[in-house]
Amino acid sequence: MPSPRSAGQNRLSRETWLDFGLAVLRDDGPHALKADPLCKRMGVSRGSFYWHFDSAGSFALAVLERWESIATDQIIRAIEEAEADALARLRCLLTKVGELDIGLYQAISTLGAQDPGAAQVLRRVHERRVAFVASLLAALGFDAAEAATRAQLIYAWAMGELLTREPGRNAFSAAQIDAVERLLIRR
Repeated sequence: MPSPRSAGQNRLSRETWLDFGLAVLRDDGPHALKADPLCKRMGVSRGSFYWHFDSAGSFALAVLERWESIATDQIIRAIEEAEADALARLRCLLTKVGELDIGLYQAISTLGAQDPGAAQVLRRVHERRVAFVASLLAALGFDAAEAATRAQLIYAWAMGELLTREPGRNAFSAAQIDAVERLLIRR
């Protein structure tokens, strides 16, 4: 993986470090999120790393929070802005979820199993995503309990499908999304 540092760049931004951390996490796993090897790969001194982060642990947590922002907050915001009705939002959400980088999610899950702070971020992401789906189902007329149950089932299906799908496939099929709508979204 090439260094994201461009020629003549004196100080890397926090965002550059976090985006690089996401790529390293995806490609090399949680064990690679250590200051010295990262600095060597970036071609910078340890001071550049420690300018933004107190420790490798705080860096790993910040990387996960960056992932949370990109893979949850930004997706929810984009769906809310793009689609007017709840059914269209749900279908759009399933399309976007089907395009998520499962390699990164697997590395994040591994990190969550090793680190309580990472596990907290992962739990927060899961809860936020399920709550968003439940809110869309409630907007379709399901009572809160039914919306919560269906949201959990939709989320479990989507994550399971991402984790078990055949290599090279990078989206849910239209038939899969139609089946989820027919089985779990329609009344």
